[in-house]
Amino acid sequence: MKNLTKFPTTWFRQGLIIALAALLSLLYRNAYAQSTEKIDLNLQEATFEEAVEELIKKTDVNIIYNNEEIKDLPKITLQLKQVTVEQALDELLKDSNLSYQKINDTIVVGPTKDDPNPPSAPGFKQTLRGTIYDKDSQAPLSFATVQVMTTETVKGAITDIDGNFNIPNLPIGRHSIKVSFVGYEDAYVNDILLGTGKETIIKVSLSEQLTNLSEVVVTASNGEPINEMATVSAKSFDAEETKRYAASISDPARMALSFAGVATTDDASNEIVIRGNSPNWMLWKLEGVEIPSPNHFAEEGYSSGAISILSSNMLGNSDFYTGAFSADYGNALSGIFDLKLRNGNNQEYEHTFQAGVLGVDFASEGPFKKGYSGSYLFNYRYSTLGLLNALNFEVSENALPSYQDLSFKFNLPTENLGTFSIWGIGGLSKAVENFEPDSIEVDDWEYGYHDDTYTGMFAYGLTHNYFIDNNSFVETVISHSKSFSDENYETMDSTWTLSPVFQDDLNKGAIRLSSYYNRKINSRLTMRTGAILSRLNYHYESREWMSKDNEWNVEIDTEGNTYLYQGYVMGKYKFSDKVVATGGVHYTRFELNKDQVLEPRLSLAVGMKNQQKLTFGYGRHSRHESLPLYFVRTYADNGQIYMPNRMLELTRSSHYVLGYEKAFSKSLNFKIEGYYQQVNNLPVPNNPDSYYTPIFGGYSDLDTLVNKGKARNIGIELTLQRFFANNYYFLVTSSIFDSKYQPLDGKWYNSRYNLNYVNNFVFGKEFEWGDNKRVGLNTKVMWTGGKRQYPIDLERSKAEDETYVFEDQPWSHQTSDYFRLDAGVKVHFFKKGKEQVISLDIQNVTNRLNTWAQFYNPQTDKVEDFPMAGLIPILNYRLEF
Repeated sequence: MKNLTKFPTTWFRQGLIIALAALLSLLYRNAYAQSTEKIDLNLQEATFEEAVEELIKKTDVNIIYNNEEIKDLPKITLQLKQVTVEQALDELLKDSNLSYQKINDTIVVGPTKDDPNPPSAPGFKQTLRGTIYDKDSQAPLSFATVQVMTTETVKGAITDIDGNFNIPNLPIGRHSIKVSFVGYEDAYVNDILLGTGKETIIKVSLSEQLTNLSEVVVTASNGEPINEMATVSAKSFDAEETKRYAASISDPARMALSFAGVATTDDASNEIVIRGNSPNWMLWKLEGVEIPSPNHFAEEGYSSGAISILSSNMLGNSDFYTGAFSADYGNALSGIFDLKLRNGNNQEYEHTFQAGVLGVDFASEGPFKKGYSGSYLFNYRYSTLGLLNALNFEVSENALPSYQDLSFKFNLPTENLGTFSIWGIGGLSKAVENFEPDSIEVDDWEYGYHDDTYTGMFAYGLTHNYFIDNNSFVETVISHSKSFSDENYETMDSTWTLSPVFQDDLNKGAIRLSSYYNRKINSRLTMRTGAILSRLNYHYESREWMSKDNEWNVEIDTEGNTYLYQGYVMGKYKFSDKVVATGGVHYTRFELNKDQVLEPRLSLAVGMKNQQKLTFGYGRHSRHESLPLYFVRTYADNGQIYMPNRMLELTRSSHYVLGYEKAFSKSLNFKIEGYYQQVNNLPVPNNPDSYYTPIFGGYSDLDTLVNKGKARNIGIELTLQRFFANNYYFLVTSSIFDSKYQPLDGKWYNSRYNLNYVNNFVFGKEFEWGDNKRVGLNTKVMWTGGKRQYPIDLERSKAEDETYVFEDQPWSHQTSDYFRLDAGVKVHFFKKGKEQVISLDIQNVTNRLNTWAQFYNPQTDKVEDFPMAGLIPILNYRLEF
């Protein structure tokens, strides 16, 4: 984008630019008052740029355009007398694909036939608002130009002193915008959905250029991570994306199953396997701090659950990482969900009511008072899955699960003290499962059981963001979180008598203080340094009933606290507009065992011709294990109790990633990444005849572990993605990988999550239905290698009348391939001031019974499959008003 007002080619301090821009704005207002004057214009074989320069000389009008968009215009010969500048532009742009619009005191020239998402329901209008800011300094950009690319004539706005823009009266539907600012790369944002029920508010970041704007044009890619320090194995997503993918049920984890290298091993949960790693190695963050797994029915030590606690009504633009994380992330080995809560609307009161087979929820947002830019946002949900069971769609066999959750955010900007926000999420879930004698069938494998499970979590905090100047800021978060998992499991014997099996009462909490300082030193270099202090509280009780001794065996009984210290320093350096390096170190100290590690991180992105890019990433990473593992009790020969795992060290991993990207257009992108991960310090039994590791599960007790195991993951991932344009989108991913681990015997074995390959295909199409309706059709196909388990020792199983496995062949047996087809239809009904949405998602359309596990059935004397969930319909109604 070129602005013919004479801006300096060298970028001055932001404060000076704002002052100059304000001065120029006053001058432009005066010039516009004079722009109605008549002028003469005589041109002979002039370029469009020369013609505009002549207009400026005669009128002092400010005109903005993009060199790339006018370079193919023919030379102009014309003679005009006593015309206004608008009449002159009409002649200059005649027979071209360009038009112009007055935006405040500026004329913006742009294309008229760039319509990737033609809006629907032309009778209804909505407002698009947002903020434009510098990607590195996070400072707002004043006087940036925002152009809507999906209307017949140019529409847009200029940002104010706080970087905010407002474009009213846009037709509802999907829109694309282009954001431009002198000295910065243009940013294109596609797939912005406008409805009648709510205003759409977005945030867009721009990257400062090193070279003169007329010499290089860089198009920002869709899906770029929000964290400006992330280079490889990272992707951003928003709430609308979690709603769009078939059977994702607005769950970030289920949505991520469509990404390259991500798979599931259980239809009943949102467990995700990343590049063959254990799901328990994943980190969840909310508003910049680590939180417990934000999922209902999440048990201690597991990162997954049945459904997300965080409603999509609350979710803002967030990041998902699958490897080689930047230095500001720690305590993670496989992947990271870095979730952000959006701010509520600070100008209008808006509400959402939603009801369906998964429950009922209500959300509300709005300003605290007129004239104040603060806002509130909250969502409450109550659900029982018993309705699905009553309709004969079995979600959980013999159980009646229920849950409720609450989430909120209060955004509180101040005049001189920065911006404060108070936020929180929390959820409670309960599942009472009974398998009574009168429900036993011939092919059941056990007599019966009773299982009471109660789980829950909460996290809340205070965030403070303070700009020291236009190039530096400090963000500080203090938070408190807690999670618990209580379970009482009993079984029936042949006399139909209930006997206890185990009881767990597992509680953990954390108080965290996280703060970092970010400074954009110049257009090339940005530095960041931060520290994280976590006080970890725990209360764990776990016991197993020993029927032979007729007494409880206490496996864990402990209460206390410990600390986790983290710190990091990192920087991003631009060698040129196309070559960017990010590097840093992360320090971790786990006070429970005094273990500490310094982890270097490095990444490099090299842009090439024709919208191509090479990326490389390396990082050392570490994570402590689930805390109960450290407190497992056992008995010495003299009968004294001790904890053999108390001093287990941090598990460590090295990540290497090499990638190539090609952008065929603004909406079509191809990406390939190869990776290698080497895991060290893996906890394994201190016994060369044992093949067990608690990270992958198995058939052994949890005592006497040592950090002498290893693991490795190697693979390649391909992604072809068409972002939403022309009313359709698709995503094709394919991953081939190998995941192995090595216990003390020195041999390499398949890991539990070595699925070998993962393939996904996602497609969606939208179309208008009458004047006030819009229909969306979505489908998703998942095809992966089957689950792994220990092979069953059939002969011994027959002899003992129960399942026995070959313990010396860990995870060597792979069940049949996993295949699932999901589909969804969504209908939007538009009315003035409100929008209704009816959706039906069907998980597992073909009702394929994928294998969850295999067991020996003594009643049929065969090894049989225990299936996952079949077809599950999810009907939902949403009202926005």
